[in-house]
Amino acid sequence: MKRLVFMLMAGLFIFLNQAIGAEKKTTYGSELEELKKRVEDLEKRMKDTEVVDELGHRFHPIHSIYGLKIGGGLTITAQGVDYRNNRSAGAISADIALESPVGKDGRAIAVLDFQRGPGLQNLPALLTSPNGNTTGTNADIESFSNNTSHLHITQFYYEHNVASNLVASIGQLDITGYFDANEFANNERTQFFANLFVNNPTIEFGGSADFYSPGIRLTYGPFEAMDITAGVFEGNGDYTDMFDKPFYMAEINFKLMPADSEGNYRIYYWGRHGRDYLTNTANPDDTTLLNAGNSGVGLSIDQVITSGAGVWLRAGVQSEKVAQFDRHISGGVNINGKAFNRPNDVIGIGYGATFIGKDYKDYQKRSSANFEPGIEHYMELYYNMAVSDAAQSAGFHISPGIQYVTNPGGNANASKLFIYGLRLQTFF
Repeated sequence: MKRLVFMLMAGLFIFLNQAIGAEKKTTYGSELEELKKRVEDLEKRMKDTEVVDELGHRFHPIHSIYGLKIGGGLTITAQGVDYRNNRSAGAISADIALESPVGKDGRAIAVLDFQRGPGLQNLPALLTSPNGNTTGTNADIESFSNNTSHLHITQFYYEHNVASNLVASIGQLDITGYFDANEFANNERTQFFANLFVNNPTIEFGGSADFYSPGIRLTYGPFEAMDITAGVFEGNGDYTDMFDKPFYMAEINFKLMPADSEGNYRIYYWGRHGRDYLTNTANPDDTTLLNAGNSGVGLSIDQVITSGAGVWLRAGVQSEKVAQFDRHISGGVNINGKAFNRPNDVIGIGYGATFIGKDYKDYQKRSSANFEPGIEHYMELYYNMAVSDAAQSAGFHISPGIQYVTNPGGNANASKLFIYGLRLQTFF
């Protein structure tokens, strides 16, 4: 009997010991799994190296925490020009992008912009300064009505994934954020300084002088190699007579891979009915142009050639009855620093030719005895040095650049311009 009791007690001891060990193992395992989930969740919320394309093709590093995303950049530029009294000017700008999820498939986005400094002034008129921008030599400078230290809300809109291949945006939008993109010539913060190498000057973009406007856009991807984008916007961007002078645009982007190298081939059509000012029209004395329609077609191509280089091309035409120039073509080369062990550095070379329209040529001949028509030739060279091997849209960058313009404003008798500058850019 004693032996039986002893055996029962020993068996009970062994069973309890195994049960306790199993329970501890289960407890430790569940605690480990919980800790793992917490770490993964924290990493997801604090992913501060993620780069998103929330402006269409203006990149920002986005810091995300509890669903709210914030990011932006600071740009400081200084430029001088070999013209008359050798003028020089500086500017500073900053933009902050905020994004918050709305429901399962939506998001609200706001972009704030600060600027101080007007850039180079009192230069000969340039054909390649679209929408009346204050200068064609620095595309980062906005044309705000007051050049004071104010924070401007430039964009505020709602975006929704209607389907897996259909996205819609509505609100105050940046029109250039959705059309005329280019991988090598579209970012005024890290690529070319000059306006005409950021967006096609033969598009009479709607919206304000800075291309901001209330509107709606849709992007549909029927298959991986093609996107279709269409949008309608208010023509002048001031929220008055919103449907009287619309700007509309449609673009098809073919994403091709010749020789296994990435390329984008965009073609587009745009139209505009009327404008508020005659400043940039073919005849600033003709008031009928305030309500005249304008339209055009264009293309934007970027193609990787090798792992260290790519090429780009833009071209467009518009009505010479309305615009000062009717044709434009530009192109260039993008070279990264892999060959000299600086893979995140970039060298950009661009050339553009803008052709004066017949009506504007006739107007200038009547208005100025010193006017001799010619093609405006624009050249630019920049070097973007990534400090501490920063990625293209992260960290700190230093970019010296030079520009050379002949026949500015389509006037062969106008002084040639040599512009030199330095840009400091940091993303946060």
